Amino acid sequence: MRSSTLTRIVFFFTILISLIIVIQLFWLNKLYSYEQKQFTTNVVKVARGILEDMELLANPEIQLQKLITNPDPNNFLIQVDTIPQRDSLLYYLNAEMEDFDLFTDCKLGVYNNTKARYLYEAYVLTAASSNPLNSGKPLNYYKRNYSFIHLFFPHRSEYVLHEMTFWIIASILLLLMLVALGASVFYLYRQKFLNEMQNDFIRNITHEFQTPLTTLKLGLDMISRPGILQKPEKLEKYTALMQSQTDYLHRHIENLVKVIKTDAIPVAIQKETLNPDDLIKNAVEQLQFQIEEKEGIIELHPDKKATFIKADKNSLYIVLLNIISNAIKYSTHPHIIITTNTHHKRFLISIKDNGIGIDKKFVNKLFGKFYRVPAGDLHNTKGLGLGLYFVHKIIEAHKGKIIINSTVGIGTEFKILLPVD
Repeated sequence: MRSSTLTRIVFFFTILISLIIVIQLFWLNKLYSYEQKQFTTNVVKVARGILEDMELLANPEIQLQKLITNPDPNNFLIQVDTIPQRDSLLYYLNAEMEDFDLFTDCKLGVYNNTKARYLYEAYVLTAASSNPLNSGKPLNYYKRNYSFIHLFFPHRSEYVLHEMTFWIIASILLLLMLVALGASVFYLYRQKFLNEMQNDFIRNITHEFQTPLTTLKLGLDMISRPGILQKPEKLEKYTALMQSQTDYLHRHIENLVKVIKTDAIPVAIQKETLNPDDLIKNAVEQLQFQIEEKEGIIELHPDKKATFIKADKNSLYIVLLNIISNAIKYSTHPHIIITTNTHHKRFLISIKDNGIGIDKKFVNKLFGKFYRVPAGDLHNTKGLGLGLYFVHKIIEAHKGKIIINSTVGIGTEFKILLPVD
C-alpha cells in the first residue's frame, strides 16, 4: 500500500470521524431537548395530580394548559381557587413527584392575590438529594391577579443531565474509540511513510556507494596490472579517478555524520565579516570543471556596493556550493545567473537556472531530510537528499530566509536573504 493510498484512507477516516462526532453531538442535543420536554410534561402531571387530589379548583372542567404558566424553564405557576394547607400541599407534592419519577429538589411557594404576597415557602428535598437544605436561588417574585402555587426547580439542568448519564458515558466511550481508531490509522500511516523513506534511503545509499566502490575496484585492478608503471599517463588517470571517487565517498559519509549531529545539536556557526560575492566567485571556480563538462555558462552580477555581512564563511560556502551544483546537475546545458544586492537591510543572493524545474507540490518538501523529488528513475541523478537539508539548517542558523520559485520545464530560482549587521 503506497503513501498516497494511505493518505486517502486517513482523509476518509478523518471525515468519517468528524461526521460521527457531529451526528453524536446533534443526537445528544436532541436527547437533551427531549429530556427537558419530558421534565416539563412530568411537572404538568404533578400539578394535575395536586389539583385533583386537593380539589383546589372551583371549576375542575377548566383545561389544565390554561391553569399552568411557565415564565422560564425552572419556574411553574399553578393557578388555584383555594389556598392549600402547607403540610397537606407538601405531602401531596412529594407523593406526586415520586409517582412521576421527578427526583429533584423543588422550592415551593403559595401566592395569595388578595394579599398580593407569598403566604409561605418550603423546600422539598428528594430522598436521594445530595444538595444542602434550601440550596439554589431564591424564589422569583411573580405578581398575578390570581392565587397560584409556585414550583421552582433550582437543579433542573443537573437533573436532566443526570438522566442522560448512560447516553453521555456511551457517547464518550464511542468518541474515545473513534479517537483511538484515528490514532491507530495515523500511526500506521506514519510508520508506512517512515518505512518508505527508510527504503528509499537504503536504495539511494546503496546506489550512491556502489558506483564509486565499483570504480575504485576497477582502478585498483588496472594499476595492479604488470607494466602499469611504464605507462605514467594511465597511472595518473586511474589514480585521479580513484582519488575523486574517494573524495565523493568521504563527502557522503561526512554528510551522514552531520545529520546525526544536527539532529541532536543545533548547527554551530562562527560569524565573521566577509564579502559574499568573493565566496560566490570561489564556489564558481571550484565547480568550473562541472560547468565546462556540460558546456554551461554562469553569469555573475555582483552587488555594486560591495556589501559586507557577518556570517560563517565555511557554512555559507557549503550553501552556495550545494545550490550552484544542483543548478548544474539538473540542467542539460546550464545557463546560471547569480545576482546579489542589498534589499530592505538584507543581503539577497539570487541563483537562477534553466533546469528541469520543480513541481509546486514538491517545493515545500525540498528541505526535508533525505527527500528527493520523485521523477522517473529514482537514481537518475546522484545524491542522498541531504544537500538542501543542510542549506536550510545553515540559513536558519544565520536568522536568514530561503525562497524557491520554480516552473517545470523552465527553471528554478533560489533566493537567499541574510541579515546585514
